[in-house]
Amino acid sequence: MSAPRNTRRARPAAGIFVVDSATGRFALPATPDALPLAFSPVNACAVVHAGERPDIAQRALGVRSLSPRAFTDAALSAAHAQLGLLFASPANAAVTLPPQPGLWGRAARHGLAPDRQGLTYLGRSVFTRPDGTRWHLRLFAIAQARAVQALFPVAPGGRAVWIEEEAVEARLAQPELTGFIPLARAAASGVIITPLQVRKQAGRLRTTGL
Repeated sequence: MSAPRNTRRARPAAGIFVVDSATGRFALPATPDALPLAFSPVNACAVVHAGERPDIAQRALGVRSLSPRAFTDAALSAAHAQLGLLFASPANAAVTLPPQPGLWGRAARHGLAPDRQGLTYLGRSVFTRPDGTRWHLRLFAIAQARAVQALFPVAPGGRAVWIEEEAVEARLAQPELTGFIPLARAAASGVIITPLQVRKQAGRLRTTGL
């Protein structure tokens, strides 16, 4: 008798690999017992109406109703909240924005917007956490050198540990995601990469270009 299928719908999320291009080390959240990857749920409220538009097609993201900005901005918010790293760039339109709560509202008051141009889209995959929650994760990479000094405090636990690329796979322990690790290293070094989709099919991982 075959095992029952997990029919719980995967929730949209965005994750980010921050890589020190000089050393090849990755920043992972230092919070004990947390998934060793900075990531955040995504919804329409994550969109920041300032800064450059991300050059990512909705088709590549696998969405119809959510803006690509929702994914880039959620990933950059996760970098700040879970790694203590702020990736922002000047935004001329920020001063005309209506008041906005949270990280990017504070950034707008300093003339800053999410650094979407620093991000590279790596691709997407669905993975399941030990608690049974399923996430359709869109992954991004950014070079640590683009980080700016935070102008405001990060969330509790917003601190990174830096580890070698070879150790990231063991720490992450998610086969659906580990194929993106070498892509992240290459992208943060300026190499042009092809985003990937990793999915389980007939019990095996299938990887295709997007």
